[in-house]
Amino acid sequence: MDFLENYKKAWVNQPEETSKLSSLEIYKLAHSKSSSIVKWIFIIGILEFIFWGGINLIVPDSFYKVYDDLNLNGFIKLFMKLHYLVIIVFLFLFYKNYKRISLEDNTKKLIHNILNIRKTVKYYVYYNLATVFLVSVILNSVLLNDKDIMMKMINPNNLAMDMSQIITITVVSQVIALIIILVLLWLFYKLVYGILLKKLNRNYKELIKLDELK
Repeated sequence: MDFLENYKKAWVNQPEETSKLSSLEIYKLAHSKSSSIVKWIFIIGILEFIFWGGINLIVPDSFYKVYDDLNLNGFIKLFMKLHYLVIIVFLFLFYKNYKRISLEDNTKKLIHNILNIRKTVKYYVYYNLATVFLVSVILNSVLLNDKDIMMKMINPNNLAMDMSQIITITVVSQVIALIIILVLLWLFYKLVYGILLKKLNRNYKELIKLDELK
């Protein structure tokens, strides 16, 4: 059983004259734990931003040749700038949430802030997954409309294949690749942010119970 839950039960059974002090101690414990969790959400967000930014810097130019062939280089550069701008906005919100929850001294406001933090993290995860999906759909739509590039990518050795086979292979391979990428990303976010949100949700429930017992 959670330590905070045990502490709360002990507080309920205390004499009335000590209940106010104990409720304050329980609040401080929940507040401290929540603040620490939000700080880690912010830190992990920064590390993730640095990781993907570093990957983008070390990827060789030859990797982007297919975008040149599809005349999508300008789109990719514009998308990357907008994407990093959105991520920076999310990081700012994470930091703002951390500062707000660190300075909070009211149970109801802390409960409200925890709800906002959970929503922000969920929007962040949904945004990243939706971005991967939409970009993949756009790139593959353009690819399927350029039969020469598609033939070069799928059949570089000019084997005896008709266009229907090329299209089938392209669609199936890209759908499988997209599913694998989305599943891996979902598992990553579920593992990292999911664990933190689960702990934060536990604190949220304890604060709700504490507020009801006042």
